[in-house]
Amino acid sequence: MKTRTFCRICEAHCGLVATTEGERLVQLRADRDHPVSRGYACVKGLSLGALHEDPDRLNHPMKRVGDTFVRISWSQALREIGARVRALRAAHGDRCVAHYAGNPTFFSFQNVLFSAAFLEALGSPNHFASHSIDANPKFDVATQLYGLSIVHPVPDLERTELFVCLGSNPAISQMSMVHAPNALGRLQAIEARGGRVVIVDPRRTETAAKVGEHLPIRPGTDVYLLLAMLHVIAHEERAVDAAALAPVARGTDALVEAARPWTPERCAPLTGIPAEQSRALALAFLRAKGACLYMSTGVNMGPFGSLAYWLLQGLHLVTGHLDAPGGLLVPRGAFDAFTMAKVLGLGTADEHRTLAGGWHRVAGAFPIAALPEEITVDHPERVRALFVSCGNPLHSTPGAAMEAALGELDLLVSIDLYPNETARFADYLLPATDMLERSDFPVSWTVLQPTPHAQYTPAVLPPKHERREEWRIFGDLARACGAKPLGASLCQLVPGLNALLGRLGLELTPDHLLALALRWGGQTTLGELKAKPEGVLLEPNAPGTFLGQRVFTEDGRVHLDAPRILADLPRLEAHARRLEGEAGDGKLALIGRRQRKSHNSWMHNLPRLRPEPAPAAIVHPEDAAARGIEEGALVELSSEAGAIRLPARLSDEVARGVVAVPHGWGHEGSGLAFAATLGGGNVNRVIPGGVMEPVSGQAIMLAHRVELAPVG
Repeated sequence: MKTRTFCRICEAHCGLVATTEGERLVQLRADRDHPVSRGYACVKGLSLGALHEDPDRLNHPMKRVGDTFVRISWSQALREIGARVRALRAAHGDRCVAHYAGNPTFFSFQNVLFSAAFLEALGSPNHFASHSIDANPKFDVATQLYGLSIVHPVPDLERTELFVCLGSNPAISQMSMVHAPNALGRLQAIEARGGRVVIVDPRRTETAAKVGEHLPIRPGTDVYLLLAMLHVIAHEERAVDAAALAPVARGTDALVEAARPWTPERCAPLTGIPAEQSRALALAFLRAKGACLYMSTGVNMGPFGSLAYWLLQGLHLVTGHLDAPGGLLVPRGAFDAFTMAKVLGLGTADEHRTLAGGWHRVAGAFPIAALPEEITVDHPERVRALFVSCGNPLHSTPGAAMEAALGELDLLVSIDLYPNETARFADYLLPATDMLERSDFPVSWTVLQPTPHAQYTPAVLPPKHERREEWRIFGDLARACGAKPLGASLCQLVPGLNALLGRLGLELTPDHLLALALRWGGQTTLGELKAKPEGVLLEPNAPGTFLGQRVFTEDGRVHLDAPRILADLPRLEAHARRLEGEAGDGKLALIGRRQRKSHNSWMHNLPRLRPEPAPAAIVHPEDAAARGIEEGALVELSSEAGAIRLPARLSDEVARGVVAVPHGWGHEGSGLAFAATLGGGNVNRVIPGGVMEPVSGQAIMLAHRVELAPVG
């Protein structure tokens, strides 16, 4: 039997065709008939069959007994977890329960909806999420500028004349928060039709090697390049007409004024980009008929992710490249996700704050870097019970505080595919289905598509063993934990309704909710999607349909004068002085890098995805020679926070003064037999914990000063 489906590892959602015999997958290939991916799929997506069959998968509910785990039934697990949560809530209040959503959560329609409903039904605001590790600035700035965290204009890749890529490596990891399969091919197509692509990165990435011009930049200084570009456009060319923009935006003067001190000459020693190059790039951006700036995790995770995204959006607005052909466009989506979110209060600013530090929620979630202190703070409502869904916060959070904090919990429940590092502290492990075992629709990504389309997938295979769909897990947990059956979310009603419907042999499922959503201003129906399993193209993104029409602030204008963003501007000068003082300190600036066969920390247990080459610290040959480091030698990467050991790789692909280390490795403490043999070290042990970008609470993961030395 052949079933058309799609990958849910990253935003690309490449189309796949699965061939099954009974309950066994016999082939998985790229779908040549998919309307967007057109036969493209990466090696990770084609490895989903191996993920499904991995002998180290969680297959049954497990309970900690002493230093080991024993198999128990679902009914026992739910009964015991429910009793413990009820007791904790009775003694310490609803807020003592928290939930952490890992990256794969956002690629599961049912998990996104039902995990949030579960926590809301318990009456707790303590939702934490992985986007505070790599994307919080984008969500927070979108909320302040556009009124909703999910409004992110996407590049008009088919018509742009100039595409400037900052801190991203599409050849390896596609495009974060842009739904564009075969992103490298899309960029190469820009060049093929006479356009220009510029890759701004401290490393000559795989993307820079295959398309465009490489513009090396000092780690963490992209914000100064954007300021220099705005200075040229606003103060040298005087090309900004604030009065003309007033009907659709407020605060244009504040944006322009922010760039006044930052001439290309002032920024050049900070970024390492000569003034004439940043000036030329600014003029090219201004004069192009269609131009896009795109930034990703290499900027988000640095010291000024929020200011950088604010400047990026502002540059498009003041040059006429926002809501315009070849610039940034705002998709409608398969259904009216923006209006639905606004009506339901999703993705809007709220008043919840952490007990320690007073951090606000971004896209409905507190920063994960704040979780350790929420567990250990001296407060009667501190977090005592934590549910972790598809995540590994112990491994993916910087610093050592998380490990100490997890040991202070009264209850930790991990809902996952694997017994990962965080599971070492868990009291219960609950086995979830993988993406071949569930129906799905890309709800989280339907408004991030340069080529709008929609695809529904049924489950390709039934769940193996006792793996359970996430919506059922959260519904069962809600009942067991005494959650209130009614609330703002329809998902909160589902467990209670199904208790009644079950007497009639009926059941309300996520597919029913999807069918309702698609009728909310939708461009298609669930019936049509089931009839066209390869997916359908929707109306193309249209210029002139966003500004003044679909901005969700109270006055319908873009708020460039957002107070929390403007309050961060003075930090630019202080940071510039710090950069100037780093010269000659003998240290290196730490950056990350993506790998073709790796995705965060959760796909490392598949032998067919063995990294080639092995995880290593990439350093410039001259920096290596100065430290007595040879190719392949074991080195120690260290900071005040900690140290790891891994092999060195010498290459001039990184600039002098930079060391590039991939994240997610170092699985020696997990239940993953193959991954534990791969080494690499967890780079987050070298990154100081609790260092957060002040606007959004983003954990600052890049541009830290580190030492690199040979071992022995």
